[in-house]
Amino acid sequence: MKVVRVSSWLILGILFAVSSQAEEKSVHADHPTPVLVKKVPAPVPPLKSERAEVEVPPEQQSKMGLKTSIVKKEKVQHTIRTVGTITADETKEAHVHTKINGWIERVNADFVGKPVKKGQALYDLYSPDLLSTQEEYLSARKQGGAGKEIAKASLQRLSLWGVPEKEIERLKAGGPAKRSVTFNSPVNGVVIRKTAIHGMYITPEMELYHIADLAQVWIIVTLYEYDIAAIREGDEAEVEVPFDPKLNLTAKISYVSPEIEIETRTAKARIKVDNKNEGYKPGMYVNVVLKKDLGEATVVPDAAVLDTGIRKIVFVKSGESLFEPREVKLGPKVGSQFAILSGLTAGEEVVTSAHFFLDAESKLRASALKGSPAPAKSHGGH
Repeated sequence: MKVVRVSSWLILGILFAVSSQAEEKSVHADHPTPVLVKKVPAPVPPLKSERAEVEVPPEQQSKMGLKTSIVKKEKVQHTIRTVGTITADETKEAHVHTKINGWIERVNADFVGKPVKKGQALYDLYSPDLLSTQEEYLSARKQGGAGKEIAKASLQRLSLWGVPEKEIERLKAGGPAKRSVTFNSPVNGVVIRKTAIHGMYITPEMELYHIADLAQVWIIVTLYEYDIAAIREGDEAEVEVPFDPKLNLTAKISYVSPEIEIETRTAKARIKVDNKNEGYKPGMYVNVVLKKDLGEATVVPDAAVLDTGIRKIVFVKSGESLFEPREVKLGPKVGSQFAILSGLTAGEEVVTSAHFFLDAESKLRASALKGSPAPAKSHGGH
C-alpha cells in the first residue's frame, strides 16, 4: 500500500480555517454585535502529543551526519571569566566644598594626583563674612555680660563654616583676625579632581577637590544574570593584570549587587584589594576568574540540547536505529556542557548533531499518528 504523508503545517492550516469559519457563524447567529472575550492561554500539551519516536536506519545515520555522545556523571566546576574595573573605595573618599562664599587667595594642593594628609592645607580663602566674624568675636570677648554670649555665638558660627580648630584656638588665645583662612584636607588620600584656582570666587555648591584614599581600592566586576545566581560573598576570585603579572592576586568577593541592570542584563560584584604600593590605578581594567565547585552532576554537551522556546529537548538513542525525544530540565552551563537536573541518567546516549532533522521527522510522525486509525490486532498471523 502506498502511504501518502501530509505536511503537519497543511493539517494545522485546514483546522485553523474550519475553526475560524465555525466561530464566525456562531458570533453572527447569537450575537449581532461582536462581543470581546478574554482568551485564556491554552495549557502546554504533553511532549508525546507533539513528537514521536523516530526510526533512522544505521546507513542513513552516517549520511545525515548524525553523531551521539554518552551522558556522563562527573564533578563540575563552573568557571566564570570576566573583567573588572579599578575604582576608589567609596567609603574613603571626600568631596571638598566651602560652606561660605569667598575668593581663593592661595592654592596649596595645586595639581591632580598630589598626595595629601588629613589636616594638610588645601587652599586659603578670603571671605568678608569670615573676617567680620573674627573681629566680632575679638570685640565681644572684651565686653562683659551680653558680650560673652555674642563671642560664644561667633565661635560657633566659625566652627560651622568649617574653620580649622587650630584657627579657633588661636583666636581664643587673643590672636588677631586673619584676612584669609587656611582650609585643610579632611582625609588622607590623593587629589582625584581639582577645580580650585587662585583668585576664583567660590560658593558652597561648587566642588573644589575630590580626594580619595587609594591605600585600598575596589574592583568592580561585571557578571551576566545567568552567572550571578552562582556567586556569593566570600567566594574566591583570581585577579590577573595582563601587563604586570606581579599585581596578580587571589581575593574574595565582598559584595554582590541585588539588582540586574535592565539595559545590559548584568549585575555588579565587588572585590576589596589592598593597594599600599598604589600599583592599581582607578580606571584600570583587570581580568577576573571565578571558580565555583558545583559538586557531582549529570552532564551532556550543549550541542545535544534543542531549545524550542517552551521546552528543552534531547533525542535519546533507545535502539540501534530508534531515537526517542525527551524533555529535560537544565542546570547551569559549564563550559561547553549543560548540567542536567532531570530527564536523563548517566550512560544513556544522546544525539549531538542532525537533531533538527530528527525533530522535524518526529513532529511529522506524531501528526501522522494522531490522524491514522489504530492498527488491527494480529490473529494468528493473519
